[in-house]
Amino acid sequence: MVAIALQDYAPDIDRNDFASLFQSIMLERNLSAVFQPIMDLRNRRFHGFEALIRGPAGSPLESPQRLFACARQSHRVGEFDQLCVRTAVEGFAAAGLPGHLFLNVTEALFDCGWFAQEPTLQWLQEHGLPPSRLVLELLESDALAEDTQAFVAAQFLRELGYELALDDLGQGFGRFALWKRLRPRYLKIDRSYVAGLADDPFKAAFVRSMLLLSEASRSVVVAEGVESERELLTLRELGVSMAQGYFIARPQARPAPEPAVPVHDALRDPQPALHSLASRGSIEQPLLGLARQIPPVAPQTRLDQVLRMLEQDSELTSVPVVDEQGRALGIINRYVVADRLFRPHVRDLFGNKPCTMVMSSDVLRLDARSSLRQATSLIADSSYRHATEGVLVTEDGHYRGLLLVGDLLRLVTEFQVQAARYANPLTLLPGNVPINDCLDRWLREERSFAAAYADIDHFKPFNDKFGYRMGDEIILMLAEVLRSRLAPQGSFLGHVGGDDFIALSRSAQWESELRGVLDGFEQAVARLVEPQVLAEQGYWAENRRGEATFYALPTLSIGAFVVEPACFESHREVANVLAELKRAAKRMNGHALFVDRRRHG
Repeated sequence: MVAIALQDYAPDIDRNDFASLFQSIMLERNLSAVFQPIMDLRNRRFHGFEALIRGPAGSPLESPQRLFACARQSHRVGEFDQLCVRTAVEGFAAAGLPGHLFLNVTEALFDCGWFAQEPTLQWLQEHGLPPSRLVLELLESDALAEDTQAFVAAQFLRELGYELALDDLGQGFGRFALWKRLRPRYLKIDRSYVAGLADDPFKAAFVRSMLLLSEASRSVVVAEGVESERELLTLRELGVSMAQGYFIARPQARPAPEPAVPVHDALRDPQPALHSLASRGSIEQPLLGLARQIPPVAPQTRLDQVLRMLEQDSELTSVPVVDEQGRALGIINRYVVADRLFRPHVRDLFGNKPCTMVMSSDVLRLDARSSLRQATSLIADSSYRHATEGVLVTEDGHYRGLLLVGDLLRLVTEFQVQAARYANPLTLLPGNVPINDCLDRWLREERSFAAAYADIDHFKPFNDKFGYRMGDEIILMLAEVLRSRLAPQGSFLGHVGGDDFIALSRSAQWESELRGVLDGFEQAVARLVEPQVLAEQGYWAENRRGEATFYALPTLSIGAFVVEPACFESHREVANVLAELKRAAKRMNGHALFVDRRRHG
């Protein structure tokens, strides 16, 4: 495939000149590597880095395409690919980069068995890169047929701890056939499906279908070629867990180990906030209290010793691996170990090796200050293997404990029972207890937010005239308008009772959103009543004394203000101000928003 490309790349350069320059590069090992981060959109951290090889700067063979074209034409693909891997590993280790190293590997290097050889494994250990940190990414030009030695070698490499990846998914049926045969850990969606994704329903449908298939094969989807914030946010919304591209970071010889602030902030709110669950605790509480203090092992601990630990304690499913400085490196999981080591000859061969040979470093990680809600979201989007391993809880990278999925599920289930207990039975929105809990929590965080109290005017005569079913209908309509008009990220909506609602928001556009609520409610009422009632903007009904009285159609009054940090000590003080502002709004005519711009406290 690539062998025909040299003259297309540089028709004015003689093929012999290419061959001579390539020979010189091989002799002098004159290659360099740059690294492009692969970002985990769930925890906003770099999961790993893809190595990209470069030839001598400014030379005709600077580009990797020309280099591989020369390697194929000179029948030295395996030898050249081995040099590329060595260059990438040495550069990655020298830069001290965290996470996984993604390597583009040809079928020839699989075929020769180089990765499984003892000198190679020893060399990787010397550079601090056990097989579990390497992801071997099959180049698009290779098919890896099922009956070939390369395919058998790839399967064995997975047993040794290497991860496999498939590149350019979507480029032809052959890649799907290889996916089915190889079952790689990572699937990379071709950049052509990412460009313009936000405006192309076909591309979005393709990405969704890949996510469904990846769940069946327990693979992780990585989107390539992310060039804009909009593409990144669209991928996150669709459910893609990892991405790389120029918007995240350009390839560099020594890239930053963490995402830049604009990229990190673009994913500040990965999911709409869940409401608090009050009483005995909240899903917003720090997860550290639920993490188990499982004693870790050092990275040089022998595999046999870890196996004995697992055999002696049947309840122990995961063992954290922590270095001398206390930094969490990864997890050794009972089921992963069983899958890799309990095979003929494998345990005898590797029992004396360091436990990092079977350690998973691409594990779920969360800071000790993270909430149980964040842990729930992270686990919900993870693979089966990640779920069985648990979540490494760290503080500044240092091990603080291990959060087990079973513990989290039991507690979240209890919270859900509490949520149902305190929810309004009509709208199912959080009631008074969760509202007060959320207000107190936001006050403790000492960040400004807007608070609003919404109340329907003329509700009781409307309910008396048209019946409780219509009364319930108008309350449900208001709940839906509030849900749809308030920004889902950084907002909280509660139902006090009857026709009263509380809204809290950290959106910069909260005031315009509330005005949108007024418009939406007016339109909803117009759809609900009969044309004659709408035309007259009211109806006749008997008052409490039995007298015929004309009542206006229901309108909405909202009182709102900004809660500044350190101005209130509890939800009671905020509620008192909101009640005053609601009364001020109800004194205005028609649909009204009264905003108090005084500074309280």
